Amino acid sequence: MRFSVLSVAVLGPITALAFPASDVALDKRENLCSLKEPPAICKPDPKVTVEETAARAYKFYRAFVVDGDPRTMFSLIDSAYIQHHPGYASGPQAIWPLFCNGKPMGTEASTSHCFDATSNMSYAKYSTTDRWRWVDGCVHEHWDQNEVIPSQDKCFKAKGTKAKLLV
Repeated sequence: MRFSVLSVAVLGPITALAFPASDVALDKRENLCSLKEPPAICKPDPKVTVEETAARAYKFYRAFVVDGDPRTMFSLIDSAYIQHHPGYASGPQAIWPLFCNGKPMGTEASTSHCFDATSNMSYAKYSTTDRWRWVDGCVHEHWDQNEVIPSQDKCFKAKGTKAKLLV
């Protein structure tokens, strides 16, 4: 286990506290901009269930919006990613320079998320609202103009998420 050490001057000049590095917020924000492309992308799998897709959609929301985790974010985007925003090319490599620095978009308290199982779409609302279509367990398409997040009663409740159930 890696540990981070912080000096605590109030307790004395040599006193230090050690705790797991995973507890250090800055440690989560991995800057991968030295890489020319994402380290890993999603491989579509037609056996991925709705429940698994909903859990992946929540994981994607956390990685993109809340945690600023480009490694996880891009591991959930497929190689055929279609971008519907004018001015941006399709493919994960086209948007990699925008997100490789690991900058979060907001907190879970200031944003919202939804996965609508009837359309296989996930949404994230922060300063804008994004919509993604999931195919075989991977993000396949993206829209972000005039999108509206569905009401929470249309959101699938996956284990470990805060969304509600849509059956």
